[in-house]
Parts: sequence; C-alpha cells; structure tokens
Amino acid sequence: MLFAMAAAPVATETYTPFLGGMRSPVIAPLTRFLIGLPLVLLTTQTAAYFAWTIEPPMTAAFLGANYWSSALLALLAARETLWARGRVSVSVALAFAPLTTIATFLHLGQFHLDTVYGWFWVAAYTIYPLQLGYFLMKQLRTPGADPPRERTLPTWVKAILGLQAVVLIPLGIALFLLPNTVAELWPWALPPLSARAVSAWLIAFGVLAAHSIVENDFARVRSAMLGYSFAGALHALMLVRFSEDVRWEDPGAWVYIGFIVSFFALGAWGLLTESRAHPSAAGKRSLSSRSRSPIPPPPPSD
Repeated sequence: MLFAMAAAPVATETYTPFLGGMRSPVIAPLTRFLIGLPLVLLTTQTAAYFAWTIEPPMTAAFLGANYWSSALLALLAARETLWARGRVSVSVALAFAPLTTIATFLHLGQFHLDTVYGWFWVAAYTIYPLQLGYFLMKQLRTPGADPPRERTLPTWVKAILGLQAVVLIPLGIALFLLPNTVAELWPWALPPLSARAVSAWLIAFGVLAAHSIVENDFARVRSAMLGYSFAGALHALMLVRFSEDVRWEDPGAWVYIGFIVSFFALGAWGLLTESRAHPSAAGKRSLSSRSRSPIPPPPPSD
C-alpha cells in the first residue's frame, strides 16, 4: 500500500496558455506602428499621407502617440505565454477596434478612398474586429486556470488607475455619442470624426485601467505598466510640438497634463518593480566575478 501511495500521480494544475492568434508578436504591433507612423512623423501632412485629413495637427499627434503606445503594449504582451498575463492588451483592442470601425462607417465620406491610405484603413477596421472576435472565442474555449497572484498592486497605483477609468470611460462614451456637444470640453478643436477617433482611445485607456485593477497583480499587468512611461513621453512630446493648437485657458488642457503625469507615475512604478524583480545582467556578472576572485594572501608576518 505504501508503494501504491508513493506511485500515485500528483494532480497538477494547468494554466491557460496565451494562444498564438491573440498574441501575434508581428501583426498587431506592426499594424499599429504603421498606422501611427504618418501621425507621428508627418503630423501636419495628413491630407497627403493619411486615411483622412486631420486638423488641427494636435489631434493627429494625440492619435499617433496612442497608436505607438499600443504597439509597444501589444509587443510586450506578445512575450507572455499565459492568458492571465497578456489579456490586458486584449481588453484595449476589444474596446478600441469596434468603436473605430463604427466611426469609420459613420464618416466614410471623409476618408481618402482614392488613396492606399484610405483603403488600408477601411480594410483594416473591417477585418480586424472580426478577426479579434474569432481568436477571442478560441482563447476563451481553451481550458486551464490562472496562476495565483504574487504581487498585488499598491493602493496608490489602484487609485490612479481608478481615477483614469472613472474619468476616461464616461468622457469617451459621451464624446462618441455626442461629438459636436462634448467636443466643446476638449482643449483643442475636434470635428466629429476626430472626436470619435479620440473617444475610442479614451475608452480603451479607461478599460485598460479598470481591467488592471481587476487583475491586481504586477505579473498580469506588467506589459501595461512598462508601457506607460513611453505613452507619457510621447504625449508630452506631442503637446510641446503643437502647443499652439491647445486652448490653455480651458481646464481640459490641465486635466490632460494631469493624465500625462499619471502615465509617468505608473510607468516609473512599473520600471522600478521590474528592475527589482529582475536585477540587471551586469549586476549579476559583477557579483559573480567578485565571488570567483581569489582571496588575497595574508600580509607577510614580521
């Protein structure tokens, strides 16, 4: 009986993998990078090099910063192998893609459909939500469990994320539904198409914040936390470049700056936590070399 007890198999729990369709390390990051490329580098030339003409340039800069930030988020999430540790990036896409598709077809007449930029945009946002839904169904049908939480988020981090969610989601919904009215609260001019494009990102970032609170574990939100500093830096750079487009007397301008600061705060915490969890290779090598160095001989006696 003792032998039988010793030979009995030990039950092990299998964690849900992050499937390849959801965590493509190439398609999602590259697509977002390419869409953001003219917005970031050719910000004032959207009439010639983008899917629709965006005025003022600050709107194009805002959108470009978000596309490149989300490209980094998708790239970092693609390195994760467990569903629990990569799904925050999926929540951003689930919030953003359908809204952008709806906005595209509501304002289809404003797109440059006589150029490759216009048709690429329309094709991308026709196919992407369908593709996303297909891969999500496969992911949700995959059996397994979530790994246990190891490092919960500090209270102040959850407070910042909560504030982002409470402000961004309602504002984004209102801006999408009533672009002409709610755009008056925005610190620079927003025509209806631009307003709806901006609102999709507001909702996506708000959903990311709310989802991060629900996950409440650094390993599960690592990709988002490591990307916040990059997002803050891009938005700050664009705000400096096109500050003349901003109505600085509006409270919304300073609210926007506050959110940029919150991105830096979250990103700094993420980078610090990551560095503590994974000491630098240089530090390890230095420690290893010191441990291998010979013990100096004692000084000669008199």
